Amino acid sequence: MLFRSILIVAPCLVFSGGAGEQGYSAVMGSSSLGGTWYPTAARMAGAAMEHGGIIITVQSSGGGTENVRLMRQNQYQMGLCEPNIANYAYKGIKLFKDDGPYDNLTFVTNLYPNAACAVVMKNGPIKTMSDYNMDSNGGKKYGFAPGSPGSGDEYCWEEIFSIYGANKTNMNWKPLSHNERVMAFKDRILEGIGYTTAQPSGSIIEASAQTPIKILEITGKDREKVIKEFPWYSPAVIPAGMYNGIDADVETISIGGFVLANKDVPEDFIYRYLSAVYGKGLKNVQGVAEATKDIKLENSINGNETASMAFHAGAEKFYKEKGLLK
Repeated sequence: MLFRSILIVAPCLVFSGGAGEQGYSAVMGSSSLGGTWYPTAARMAGAAMEHGGIIITVQSSGGGTENVRLMRQNQYQMGLCEPNIANYAYKGIKLFKDDGPYDNLTFVTNLYPNAACAVVMKNGPIKTMSDYNMDSNGGKKYGFAPGSPGSGDEYCWEEIFSIYGANKTNMNWKPLSHNERVMAFKDRILEGIGYTTAQPSGSIIEASAQTPIKILEITGKDREKVIKEFPWYSPAVIPAGMYNGIDADVETISIGGFVLANKDVPEDFIYRYLSAVYGKGLKNVQGVAEATKDIKLENSINGNETASMAFHAGAEKFYKEKGLLK
């Protein structure tokens, strides 16, 4: 069935040959063709083949949620996923509560930071994240589009707003796609839109093209609370001048993108994968896009420093050798 699924699901990139030709190979789920995840996964797989002698088939997919579900069925052995979705799957909570804990799921590495940007009109009524809580703002129910329904983006904003006492019921919560969010904002249908994305974001550039924007700060004790409760987030800064209306640096948080593997993928396979990606293949991997320049060894375990998910044995061996794990 695995061989059949590779043949009938397209498009995909297949890397074959090398020292691993007669041995183990893996299928990796990435994302749709339009994003950065797919070419990044493909470039990493190419580096692993060239410098590690292992074979990985990179498959386009619906993203993190689909990837972990197909990994559970062993149609994929590796996959990319938002850190929050990965943790939910690992623990069997939220959208995975009916599936139960997925203890065969393990952490391999982190990709690049995706900054959380809550975008509002610069001269609009919303000045802080807390202003979205109608229970404390005088009863005003402001609109906010967090991402597509059930997406990693939507769950990110649920987590972040929970620190400010805001939720789906005390704000006007409207899940929308990337393009729909921009249109709703430009047409003044919604007061705010949210993105967790690599910087600079084409969608935010478009949203701010004609009207100056404000990106709400996530900082101080509130940021500390977010990171403590949801350890896959890290501090981040949106530089001044990146978007129309952003005249000073904006403190916020970011979330990475995890490469995951089933625990029963051979230890040496993952070890060789990481050795190639963070070794001779790194410069090529970093050349995929502006965001991939942040794929570096020092960022490789960001979001999983506390081991909220188990490390794959091959990853654990690699990071201990590099001094990132004890």
